[in-house]
Amino acid sequence: MAKILILNIDNASAWGVSRQLWTLDEGDIVISPMPIDARHLEYIGQTLGFDASTVSVLPGNQRLTDEHDEYLSPGFAALAGELEKLLDRSPSWDIVPCQYTVGVAELAVQLGFPLDGALRFAAQRGPELLNRKSHFRQLAVGAGVPIAEGSVVVSAAALAKALERHMPKTGTVIVKRDNSMAGRGNITVTRASATPMPGSRETWQTNGDFQATAAALWDGLTDDRSRTLVVEAYHEATHCLWFEFLIDEWGRPALRHSGTFRRRQDTDPTKPALVWVGLDLPAELPALSAANAMLLTTQLVNLCAQVGYRGYVNVDAILTPDEGILINEINARWGGGLVVDVVGRRLIGKYYADEHVVSSSSDIPPISLTGALKILHTRELHYSPESQEGVVVISSDTKVMECAVIAENRRRSREIEAEFRKAVTEALQ
Repeated sequence: MAKILILNIDNASAWGVSRQLWTLDEGDIVISPMPIDARHLEYIGQTLGFDASTVSVLPGNQRLTDEHDEYLSPGFAALAGELEKLLDRSPSWDIVPCQYTVGVAELAVQLGFPLDGALRFAAQRGPELLNRKSHFRQLAVGAGVPIAEGSVVVSAAALAKALERHMPKTGTVIVKRDNSMAGRGNITVTRASATPMPGSRETWQTNGDFQATAAALWDGLTDDRSRTLVVEAYHEATHCLWFEFLIDEWGRPALRHSGTFRRRQDTDPTKPALVWVGLDLPAELPALSAANAMLLTTQLVNLCAQVGYRGYVNVDAILTPDEGILINEINARWGGGLVVDVVGRRLIGKYYADEHVVSSSSDIPPISLTGALKILHTRELHYSPESQEGVVVISSDTKVMECAVIAENRRRSREIEAEFRKAVTEALQ
């Protein structure tokens, strides 16, 4: 079945949009919030073995959501009209968004598609039940899964009280904006020195004046759209991981993939956050912790299915030295690891993780796609179907280059990555 791929991702960028194109197949339609590099699309087709010239690209607004009622605009009607002109080339179509929203459901209505399963749930803003950090704590407690000690607060006074209450647990708390992604709305507050911490955009040191700290946090993290914050005791983690599931139309969750996050200290000690490096698939955990993490995340995902959600859902968690597995949050949308998993599945096979690892890296100095491919082929580092190892360029622009390294184990993956990183650095000197 051909698909209409809707790239309604948050904080859309050239890098964030182009990496999703690895999910395309021959004859698909893609709705993108920005122009797509034809050379990059051609490279994806060559690597995956399909004719990329058969893919149609239509411009669309960034979100196709309910946030600003985009689906009531003339541009939305024009988009639906352009889509209708392309639908005759396939007998059946599947609407595949990065996240199910009211706008996606409205587009389906405009095209005459039935509102079944995921679309029907999205039409009623159902995914909002799962994509807010305050809702996560409520659902997690109801599902009986372990979460960090914490509170949901709706005022600066309540925030001050929560800081005072939860600080003694570990000496550090994390304050989260209700509806931000990838740690961009998170600030840690600690009694120790203010060093960068995983999952946080910056760290503040407190002198114990919780009223003043709360007032500053409230002003910085809330606005007219969101007056809710989450406060949690912050635990140091031996592993930061996720599990991503796909809930099918009958409400049956299946594990899609797992992985761990890669971060490092910045070379500039004054930077407030750790540097994002990439992702490692699959997650590597001690056996008992891995089994427990699977059990707990499945328990929570089953609850998502029971309330009616259909589609991809990812659950973030940590493994701590003292508490074991703690579930951090849940997101009813594509996770960042989905594209990396797609690359592994399409180049190796559905069960690639049984005998291979895939590691992504987005902190290699950016270079053009042409330049990157020249280096990879000259050094014989590009992915080879014969050896089933090597590098694939997931996305490349002037600001970020993301690569995926496929290898038989993590040690070999790091060796290949280091050789490519060194070659790129030398080429840019």
